[in-house]
Amino acid sequence: MAVNSTIPAINISGNTVPPPSVSIDNLTPAIAQCFVIILTGYLAGRLNLISSSQGKGIGTFVSTFSLPALLFKNMCILNFGQVDWYFLAGILIAKSAVFLFVATVTLVAKRPLNFGYAGLFGIFVTQSNDFALGYPILQALYEESHPEYLKYIYLIAPISIVFLNPIGFTMLEIQKRKTIIAEASSSSEGQRSTSMLSMGFHVIKGVITNPIVFMTLIGIVGNFIFKENIPYILSNILDVLGNAFSATALFYLGLSMVGKIQGQIGIGLIVPLLLIGVKALILPLVTWEIVSALEGLSGKNGTEPDAKSMFGFLYGTFPTAPSVFLYASHYSTAADFVAFGMVVGTFLSAPLMFVSAKMMTVVVVSELDYKSLLVETSFDTSIISIVSSVWVILILILSRRARSIPHQFLISLIFCHLLSCVGMVLYDGRESHKKSWIHYLQFSMILIGTLGARCWSAILAVTLYFLHCRSLCFVLRLKWILYITGFGIPVFCTGMLYLLGTHHMEDEIDPAFHYGTDQSLLSLFILLLCTIVIIVSLILKQRNHRDYVRVPTRNPTDEEDIEETFSDSQSLQRSGRKVKGQRHRAKISKCREKDSKNNHASTCVNCDQGCVGESIEDIVPYPTETENLLSDTNSSRSSSSDDVSQTENLETCTYGTCSREQRRKCAGLLRSYHSTTLSVQTEDTDEVMVQQPRRKSSDAYQTSRFIVLLVIQQFSMFVGLFLCMWRLFNKGVSGIYVEIQFLDTVFNYGQGFVILAVFGFDTKFIVMPFIKRWRRFVYGVEVIHLPNKSDLDDETIHVCDQFVKYHKEHCASQIVKDHSYHLREYKQVFTGIEMCDWLIEVGLAHDRGEAVAYGKTLLIGQIICHVTKEHNFHDMPYFYKFVDSEES
Repeated sequence: MAVNSTIPAINISGNTVPPPSVSIDNLTPAIAQCFVIILTGYLAGRLNLISSSQGKGIGTFVSTFSLPALLFKNMCILNFGQVDWYFLAGILIAKSAVFLFVATVTLVAKRPLNFGYAGLFGIFVTQSNDFALGYPILQALYEESHPEYLKYIYLIAPISIVFLNPIGFTMLEIQKRKTIIAEASSSSEGQRSTSMLSMGFHVIKGVITNPIVFMTLIGIVGNFIFKENIPYILSNILDVLGNAFSATALFYLGLSMVGKIQGQIGIGLIVPLLLIGVKALILPLVTWEIVSALEGLSGKNGTEPDAKSMFGFLYGTFPTAPSVFLYASHYSTAADFVAFGMVVGTFLSAPLMFVSAKMMTVVVVSELDYKSLLVETSFDTSIISIVSSVWVILILILSRRARSIPHQFLISLIFCHLLSCVGMVLYDGRESHKKSWIHYLQFSMILIGTLGARCWSAILAVTLYFLHCRSLCFVLRLKWILYITGFGIPVFCTGMLYLLGTHHMEDEIDPAFHYGTDQSLLSLFILLLCTIVIIVSLILKQRNHRDYVRVPTRNPTDEEDIEETFSDSQSLQRSGRKVKGQRHRAKISKCREKDSKNNHASTCVNCDQGCVGESIEDIVPYPTETENLLSDTNSSRSSSSDDVSQTENLETCTYGTCSREQRRKCAGLLRSYHSTTLSVQTEDTDEVMVQQPRRKSSDAYQTSRFIVLLVIQQFSMFVGLFLCMWRLFNKGVSGIYVEIQFLDTVFNYGQGFVILAVFGFDTKFIVMPFIKRWRRFVYGVEVIHLPNKSDLDDETIHVCDQFVKYHKEHCASQIVKDHSYHLREYKQVFTGIEMCDWLIEVGLAHDRGEAVAYGKTLLIGQIICHVTKEHNFHDMPYFYKFVDSEES
């Protein structure tokens, strides 16, 4: 057994320093112990060694008996005179601020308005897994050096449950009542009042009867009754129950993860990843800043001024508690998001907790001790980013997206990032008091590139909003203004810094910060501005996701203009056919009926209102996509011209109130634009349906990928914001400060790797060719080929015959339906997940493993098949269909 002792501090300068405030010897074993037990519980559930009902029994024991006993004992023996109330206030303020931020953003962005999502997401990012996972980590770190810190966990835990969770529960109850009232529109006002009273009573009752809150209150009472000394017999009983908590809670945590991440792919990952990022990154940073500020105000810093703030940062990295998933399931609100976030967040927290705890052992005498290491990290990261960025540029050129919108602006972002990386590679890391042209060259490349990448991220967010809620024509008209803004602001700011700033590098660890406080203020301003622009743009885009704005009517002259514009724009299409005006007249007549009161003349003040009349899903992809996909080959030709009219309608300002001249200008811009981007490749390569004339798909914009990129960029900006504020308002340094400095460096110079992960693996040019070559290498063919029925074994034939005879018809009626993906309509199909769910539901399989095996048997027996015959049966959202007897 390892001896628990403190290790010497890392001290490059060789100065004598005091020992660190935490013990590190048992950290790695503690983290390994926790996650091995979690993995054991997960495997026990996955292999069906423990059923769901048995798992619920374990959960009941943990939450109702073991944890309350542990809480009661520790609250009874706690010395409240030694409690740092400033620290607890800092934790409360930090959690409240993050809760309010997440809830507010959710309320503003979510459409339709949903209080339940806001409350649940607020709980998700503030309720930590304090006891099952957090306590063992803290025990390994502080048991010898600061045993009093372990007691804080029993006071911190009720903060969420007593103060914040009731707010979330109230919002969940409000949404629940709104849903009930909406379903029963005949409810009277008196009934609504009763419902609100019932809601308040329900929330208060739930808080008071919560075992953690109840036993905390009883423990405080017991503290005064027993005077911090529990009777021996009662102490032994509580010890037995409390000692059973750690292993049982971790095992149950793993057990509760089974089946929580099914079907979470693609754009659906954005929300849970956002929540994970806020919980694992934003909450620790906010806690670090606020606790540090309050400790400074209290004047109780003592010999370790940063110990409490570092403890707060480590506490913030603890993952979300599993109980949040129970709340989501109880209220039937965002259960999939919460489940995925809980599972992934738990495992992602392990390296973050380890690194943070490791950095807490570092006593920083001078931050310059780490300057050479930071320069090396910046250099290595820049090299990787340069290679990644060049690769992405080649992919964009090969896929012919480089000239399209918004990929043109992505190229600009990559260029700025390359500029900063090349500047960092050229930087030698040596301090120079004499400013030469080499200094100006290196620093200009670094600063212009860094600020430019931030500005272009904001411009990309604005562009996505305009593309979806105005029109492509509007973006094309603003293109050069955006270019001037994206490159002009960084150049102007760099020039002003040269003129007004003071150069000094004596006390600065970051090689990119040559101008001290002046540069910190500049960076803070740019980061705040870009953060506001990105958040507001994404929120507005999301708000318009389902908004409906009436289309203003037009006079007959405008109708003729529209027809003329469409006919003029038709030369862009390969078919060269002209648009028939009758269809569009009919649409305008319908618009007149809906808005007969607004019969005003058209002006160009409100041009390009692409959102008008259609929701965001109808704009990209286009309004009649489903109708066109469902049309047969005989009608494809007649619908083609209508598709083109809709395409031009959405790309120009024809849904707005623009003049004839303005629409002609838009048609000219679009003609020029399409002449260079007409053959842009998309990822929709599945040849499943009858070939139809295709319109430009929403995949050409790759909106979901850009959103993922902007989300990651925003987290990078948050780190930079906190670092700038720390430089300006807190001159002290610590191991956590050095950790954040390294994290900011990796974010700054590692953007190329992020862009590579998002855009560098185009399915058409990278993934699919690799899969086909792999299949050719392993199977000798590039598609799945099934054996003949005559070659099947008796067991497979029997299973297939039994399924066809007794289950096929019922199964088809339950799960077969039309699905859409990448602008294609797949008729009469089902997903692998739906098939597995049905097999388990009817008892043909006991778990998902058996369901997959059963599905593979049906596929081998040619009862079902993948729609493109490219995949075997998997418990994934692949599309399958039943094989007709003629096909088999």
